[in-house]
Amino acid sequence: MLSYPNIVNTFLKMVELLESKRISLHDELEKIVLESSISNLAYVDGRKTAKKLGFDIWQDLKQTYHEKDLKKELKIKDLYTDSQAFPDFMFKSIFENSRLVGGEILELKDSKGGSIASFNSTIPTEYKTLKEIERLNGSKGKIVIKIAEIFDKNSSYPEWKTYKRKCFYLIRTHKKDENKVKVSIVDGAFFETIPEKDLISSMFQNIFNKHAKEYPIPDKVKENASQVFQYLTDHSLISFSQDIPKASIKPRLRIMAEAKNEGNPHWERYNIPPKTLNLIIKADNESKTARNIIEESELPIEIFTIAHQNDGEFLVFSYKVR
Repeated sequence: MLSYPNIVNTFLKMVELLESKRISLHDELEKIVLESSISNLAYVDGRKTAKKLGFDIWQDLKQTYHEKDLKKELKIKDLYTDSQAFPDFMFKSIFENSRLVGGEILELKDSKGGSIASFNSTIPTEYKTLKEIERLNGSKGKIVIKIAEIFDKNSSYPEWKTYKRKCFYLIRTHKKDENKVKVSIVDGAFFETIPEKDLISSMFQNIFNKHAKEYPIPDKVKENASQVFQYLTDHSLISFSQDIPKASIKPRLRIMAEAKNEGNPHWERYNIPPKTLNLIIKADNESKTARNIIEESELPIEIFTIAHQNDGEFLVFSYKVR
Protein backbone atom coordinates (compact mmCIF):
# COMPACT_ATOMS: atom_id res chain seq x y z
CA MET A 1 0.00 0.00 0.00
CA LEU A 2 1.38 3.37 -1.03
CA SER A 3 1.49 6.02 1.71
CA TYR A 4 1.69 8.91 -0.78
CA PRO A 5 -0.87 8.18 -3.56
CA ASN A 6 -1.85 11.87 -3.96
CA ILE A 7 1.71 12.87 -4.80
CA VAL A 8 2.07 10.19 -7.49
CA ASN A 9 -1.30 11.13 -9.01
CA THR A 10 -0.45 14.84 -8.88
CA PHE A 11 2.85 14.21 -10.68
CA LEU A 12 1.06 12.25 -13.43
CA LYS A 13 -1.57 14.99 -13.77
CA MET A 14 1.18 17.62 -14.05
CA VAL A 15 2.77 15.59 -16.88
CA GLU A 16 -0.59 15.40 -18.69
CA LEU A 17 -1.07 19.17 -18.34
CA LEU A 18 2.45 19.85 -19.62
CA GLU A 19 1.87 17.51 -22.57
CA SER A 20 -1.32 19.37 -23.48
CA LYS A 21 0.40 22.78 -22.96
CA ARG A 22 -2.16 23.78 -20.31
CA ILE A 23 0.63 24.60 -17.88
CA SER A 24 4.33 25.35 -18.32
CA LEU A 25 7.41 24.90 -16.15
CA HIS A 26 7.52 28.71 -15.86
CA ASP A 27 4.03 29.15 -14.39
CA GLU A 28 3.68 30.09 -10.72
CA LEU A 29 4.32 26.95 -8.67
CA GLU A 30 1.00 27.56 -6.89
CA LYS A 31 -0.79 27.45 -10.26
CA ILE A 32 0.94 24.19 -11.24
CA VAL A 33 -0.23 22.54 -8.00
CA LEU A 34 -3.76 23.96 -8.02
CA GLU A 35 -4.34 23.14 -11.70
CA SER A 36 -3.31 19.53 -11.13
CA SER A 37 -4.87 18.73 -7.78
CA ILE A 38 -7.23 21.35 -6.30
CA SER A 39 -10.00 18.82 -5.61
CA ASN A 40 -7.60 16.61 -3.60
CA LEU A 41 -6.29 19.37 -1.33
CA ALA A 42 -7.25 19.69 2.34
CA TYR A 43 -5.28 22.88 2.97
CA VAL A 44 -4.07 25.77 0.83
CA ASP A 45 -1.99 28.35 2.67
CA GLY A 46 -2.18 31.05 -0.02
CA ARG A 47 -5.95 31.44 -0.43
CA LYS A 48 -5.52 35.04 -1.62
CA THR A 49 -2.82 34.04 -4.10
CA ALA A 50 -4.99 31.17 -5.36
CA LYS A 51 -7.89 33.52 -6.00
CA LYS A 52 -5.64 35.88 -7.97
CA LEU A 53 -4.64 32.90 -10.10
CA GLY A 54 -8.30 32.06 -10.75
CA PHE A 55 -8.83 29.31 -8.14
CA ASP A 56 -11.52 29.64 -5.47
CA ILE A 57 -10.74 26.88 -2.97
CA TRP A 58 -14.04 27.50 -1.16
CA GLN A 59 -16.19 27.14 -4.29
CA ASP A 60 -17.57 23.66 -3.53
CA LEU A 61 -18.08 24.35 0.17
CA LYS A 62 -20.09 27.47 -0.66
CA GLN A 63 -22.72 25.16 -2.17
CA THR A 64 -23.30 23.86 1.39
CA TYR A 65 -22.21 26.67 3.72
CA HIS A 66 -22.88 30.40 3.68
CA GLU A 67 -19.65 32.44 3.62
CA LYS A 68 -20.41 34.04 6.99
CA ASP A 69 -20.85 30.58 8.56
CA LEU A 70 -17.45 29.48 7.24
CA LYS A 71 -15.83 32.61 8.70
CA LYS A 72 -17.56 31.98 12.04
CA GLU A 73 -16.46 28.33 12.07
CA LEU A 74 -12.87 29.24 11.27
CA LYS A 75 -12.86 32.41 13.43
CA ILE A 76 -11.40 34.51 10.61
CA LYS A 77 -12.56 37.77 9.03
CA ASP A 78 -11.52 37.00 5.46
CA LEU A 79 -11.59 33.65 3.66
CA TYR A 80 -9.09 34.89 1.09
CA THR A 81 -5.87 35.56 2.97
CA ASP A 82 -2.36 34.07 2.82
CA SER A 83 -1.67 32.62 6.28
CA GLN A 84 2.10 32.38 5.71
CA ALA A 85 2.15 29.26 7.85
CA PHE A 86 3.54 25.77 7.21
CA PRO A 87 2.79 23.98 4.87
CA ASP A 88 1.94 25.56 1.52
CA PHE A 89 -0.34 22.63 0.65
CA MET A 90 -1.73 19.54 2.36
CA PHE A 91 -3.57 16.74 0.58
CA LYS A 92 -6.67 14.93 1.84
CA SER A 93 -6.19 11.69 3.71
CA ILE A 94 -7.46 8.34 2.42
CA PHE A 95 -8.87 5.57 4.64
CA GLU A 96 -7.67 2.28 3.21
CA ASN A 97 -7.24 -1.19 4.71
CA SER A 98 -8.31 0.08 8.15
CA ARG A 99 -5.75 2.89 8.29
CA LEU A 100 -5.15 6.43 7.08
CA VAL A 101 -2.69 7.11 4.25
CA GLY A 102 -2.10 10.16 2.06
CA GLY A 103 -2.56 13.58 3.64
CA GLU A 104 0.83 14.43 2.18
CA ILE A 105 2.55 17.74 2.90
CA LEU A 106 3.83 19.82 -0.03
CA GLU A 107 6.08 22.86 0.43
CA LEU A 108 7.19 25.10 -2.45
CA LYS A 109 10.74 26.35 -3.09
CA ASP A 110 11.39 28.64 -6.05
CA SER A 111 14.79 29.99 -7.10
CA LYS A 112 16.25 32.16 -9.88
CA GLY A 113 19.61 30.37 -9.65
CA GLY A 114 20.79 26.79 -9.28
CA SER A 115 20.56 26.67 -5.46
CA ILE A 116 17.42 25.73 -3.53
CA ALA A 117 15.68 28.61 -1.75
CA SER A 118 16.24 28.55 2.04
CA PHE A 119 13.93 26.62 4.33
CA ASN A 120 12.54 29.29 6.65
CA SER A 121 11.29 28.42 10.15
CA THR A 122 11.12 24.69 9.42
CA ILE A 123 13.65 21.91 9.06
CA PRO A 124 12.85 19.75 5.99
CA THR A 125 11.95 16.24 7.12
CA GLU A 126 10.57 13.00 5.69
CA TYR A 127 7.46 12.94 7.90
CA LYS A 128 5.38 15.31 10.00
CA THR A 129 2.18 14.81 11.97
CA LEU A 130 -0.59 17.40 12.20
CA LYS A 131 0.18 17.78 15.91
CA GLU A 132 3.76 18.75 15.01
CA ILE A 133 2.50 21.19 12.36
CA GLU A 134 0.07 22.78 14.84
CA ARG A 135 2.87 23.27 17.35
CA LEU A 136 5.33 24.48 14.74
CA ASN A 137 3.00 27.24 13.56
CA GLY A 138 2.32 28.69 17.02
CA SER A 139 -0.78 30.93 16.94
CA LYS A 140 -1.37 30.11 13.24
CA GLY A 141 -1.43 26.37 13.90
CA LYS A 142 -5.12 26.19 14.81
CA ILE A 143 -6.26 27.81 11.55
CA VAL A 144 -4.25 25.24 9.54
CA ILE A 145 -5.96 22.39 11.42
CA LYS A 146 -9.43 23.99 11.25
CA ILE A 147 -9.30 24.42 7.47
CA ALA A 148 -7.96 20.89 6.95
CA GLU A 149 -10.75 19.50 9.17
CA ILE A 150 -13.40 21.12 6.97
CA PHE A 151 -11.95 19.81 3.70
CA ASP A 152 -10.87 16.32 4.84
CA LYS A 153 -13.80 13.93 5.39
CA ASN A 154 -11.56 11.62 7.44
CA SER A 155 -10.73 14.23 10.08
CA SER A 156 -12.97 12.53 12.65
CA TYR A 157 -10.71 9.48 12.84
CA PRO A 158 -8.80 9.47 16.18
CA GLU A 159 -5.41 9.02 14.48
CA TRP A 160 -5.97 11.84 11.96
CA LYS A 161 -3.75 14.32 13.85
CA THR A 162 -1.09 11.82 14.88
CA TYR A 163 -0.34 9.57 11.91
CA LYS A 164 2.88 10.31 10.02
CA ARG A 165 2.36 12.21 6.77
CA LYS A 166 5.01 12.08 4.05
CA CYS A 167 6.56 15.47 3.31
CA PHE A 168 7.47 16.52 -0.22
CA TYR A 169 9.04 19.67 -1.64
CA LEU A 170 8.19 21.15 -5.05
CA ILE A 171 11.49 22.69 -6.07
CA ARG A 172 12.25 24.84 -9.08
CA THR A 173 15.69 26.17 -9.99
CA HIS A 174 16.60 28.64 -12.79
CA LYS A 175 12.95 29.60 -12.94
CA LYS A 176 13.42 32.34 -15.58
CA ASP A 177 15.89 30.48 -17.79
CA GLU A 178 14.03 28.41 -20.40
CA ASN A 179 17.14 26.35 -21.19
CA LYS A 180 18.09 25.53 -17.58
CA VAL A 181 14.81 25.33 -15.68
CA LYS A 182 14.20 22.17 -13.62
CA VAL A 183 11.13 21.38 -11.52
CA SER A 184 11.02 18.42 -9.12
CA ILE A 185 8.72 17.00 -6.47
CA VAL A 186 11.27 15.77 -3.94
CA ASP A 187 10.85 13.23 -1.13
CA GLY A 188 11.68 14.82 2.25
CA ALA A 189 14.06 11.90 2.83
CA PHE A 190 16.41 13.60 0.36
CA PHE A 191 17.00 16.36 2.94
CA GLU A 192 16.61 14.47 6.24
CA THR A 193 19.75 12.38 6.03
CA ILE A 194 20.19 12.40 9.82
CA PRO A 195 17.31 12.60 12.36
CA GLU A 196 16.08 16.13 13.07
CA LYS A 197 16.78 15.79 16.82
CA ASP A 198 20.43 14.88 16.11
CA LEU A 199 20.72 17.80 13.70
CA ILE A 200 19.51 20.32 16.30
CA SER A 201 21.67 19.03 19.18
CA SER A 202 24.72 18.90 16.88
CA MET A 203 24.06 22.51 15.85
CA PHE A 204 24.29 23.65 19.49
CA GLN A 205 27.39 21.51 19.99
CA ASN A 206 29.04 23.23 16.98
CA ILE A 207 28.21 26.68 18.39
CA PHE A 208 29.65 25.69 21.77
CA ASN A 209 32.82 24.31 20.18
CA LYS A 210 33.42 27.65 18.46
CA HIS A 211 33.01 29.42 21.81
CA ALA A 212 35.44 26.97 23.38
CA LYS A 213 38.11 28.03 20.89
CA GLU A 214 37.70 31.69 21.87
CA TYR A 215 37.21 31.49 25.65
CA PRO A 216 38.89 29.49 28.48
CA ILE A 217 36.16 26.97 29.31
CA PRO A 218 37.10 24.22 31.84
CA ASP A 219 37.14 20.65 30.49
CA LYS A 220 34.50 19.56 33.04
CA VAL A 221 32.10 22.22 31.77
CA LYS A 222 32.74 21.11 28.17
CA GLU A 223 31.88 17.53 29.10
CA ASN A 224 28.69 18.52 30.94
CA ALA A 225 27.63 20.83 28.11
CA SER A 226 27.85 17.98 25.59
CA GLN A 227 25.46 15.94 27.74
CA VAL A 228 22.99 18.85 27.97
CA PHE A 229 22.96 19.39 24.19
CA GLN A 230 21.65 15.85 23.70
CA TYR A 231 18.37 17.06 25.20
CA LEU A 232 18.05 20.21 23.04
CA THR A 233 16.29 18.53 20.15
CA ASP A 234 12.98 20.32 19.54
CA HIS A 235 13.34 23.22 17.13
CA SER A 236 9.69 24.29 17.59
CA LEU A 237 10.45 24.97 21.29
CA ILE A 238 13.65 26.79 20.40
CA SER A 239 11.75 29.12 18.03
CA PHE A 240 9.31 30.33 20.73
CA SER A 241 9.84 33.82 22.19
CA GLN A 242 11.66 33.57 25.52
CA ASP A 243 10.46 35.48 28.57
CA ILE A 244 13.64 36.45 30.45
CA PRO A 245 13.35 37.99 33.96
CA LYS A 246 14.10 41.75 33.97
CA ALA A 247 14.56 41.78 30.18
CA SER A 248 12.46 44.34 28.31
CA ILE A 249 12.34 42.26 25.14
CA LYS A 250 11.57 38.62 24.40
CA PRO A 251 14.30 37.18 22.14
CA ARG A 252 13.42 34.43 19.67
CA LEU A 253 15.69 32.19 17.64
CA ARG A 254 14.51 31.57 14.12
CA ILE A 255 15.65 28.29 12.62
CA MET A 256 16.55 28.38 8.94
CA ALA A 257 18.23 25.78 6.77
CA GLU A 258 20.07 25.80 3.47
CA ALA A 259 20.67 22.74 1.30
CA LYS A 260 24.30 21.81 0.70
CA ASN A 261 25.27 20.68 -2.80
CA GLU A 262 24.66 17.03 -1.95
CA GLY A 263 21.21 17.99 -0.59
CA ASN A 264 20.24 19.71 -3.85
CA PRO A 265 18.69 17.19 -6.28
CA HIS A 266 19.39 19.64 -9.11
CA TRP A 267 23.14 19.63 -8.36
CA GLU A 268 25.04 18.99 -11.61
CA ARG A 269 26.56 15.74 -10.31
CA TYR A 270 23.09 14.20 -10.03
CA ASN A 271 22.51 14.79 -13.77
CA ILE A 272 18.85 15.80 -13.66
CA PRO A 273 18.22 17.10 -17.21
CA PRO A 274 17.06 20.71 -17.79
CA LYS A 275 13.53 21.48 -19.02
CA THR A 276 12.15 18.56 -17.01
CA LEU A 277 9.50 17.82 -14.40
CA ASN A 278 10.66 15.11 -12.01
CA LEU A 279 9.39 13.02 -9.14
CA ILE A 280 12.30 12.01 -6.88
CA ILE A 281 11.61 9.38 -4.22
CA LYS A 282 13.66 7.13 -1.94
CA ALA A 283 14.31 3.78 -3.68
CA ASP A 284 12.67 1.39 -1.20
CA ASN A 285 9.94 -1.25 -1.23
CA GLU A 286 7.22 1.40 -1.42
CA SER A 287 8.81 3.01 -4.46
CA LYS A 288 8.16 -0.21 -6.40
CA THR A 289 4.42 0.45 -6.06
CA ALA A 290 4.88 4.04 -7.25
CA ARG A 291 6.91 2.78 -10.20
CA ASN A 292 4.16 0.33 -11.22
CA ILE A 293 1.51 3.09 -11.15
CA ILE A 294 3.67 5.44 -13.24
CA GLU A 295 4.63 2.77 -15.78
CA GLU A 296 0.96 1.82 -16.22
CA SER A 297 0.16 5.44 -17.15
CA GLU A 298 2.13 4.96 -20.41
CA LEU A 299 3.13 8.63 -20.31
CA PRO A 300 6.56 9.54 -21.81
CA ILE A 301 8.43 9.39 -18.51
CA GLU A 302 12.05 8.21 -18.19
CA ILE A 303 13.13 6.33 -15.09
CA PHE A 304 16.64 6.34 -13.64
CA THR A 305 18.37 6.44 -10.27
CA ILE A 306 20.72 8.85 -8.57
CA ALA A 307 23.07 8.03 -5.71
CA HIS A 308 22.59 10.53 -2.87
CA GLN A 309 25.97 11.20 -1.32
CA ASN A 310 24.54 10.85 2.22
CA ASP A 311 21.42 8.69 1.85
CA GLY A 312 21.67 5.90 -0.70
CA GLU A 313 19.70 5.48 -3.90
CA PHE A 314 16.78 7.61 -5.10
CA LEU A 315 14.44 6.85 -7.98
CA VAL A 316 13.80 9.62 -10.53
CA PHE A 317 10.75 9.77 -12.81
CA SER A 318 11.56 12.41 -15.39
CA TYR A 319 9.38 14.07 -18.02
CA LYS A 320 11.11 16.32 -20.57
CA VAL A 321 8.98 19.14 -21.92
CA ARG A 322 8.58 18.93 -25.68
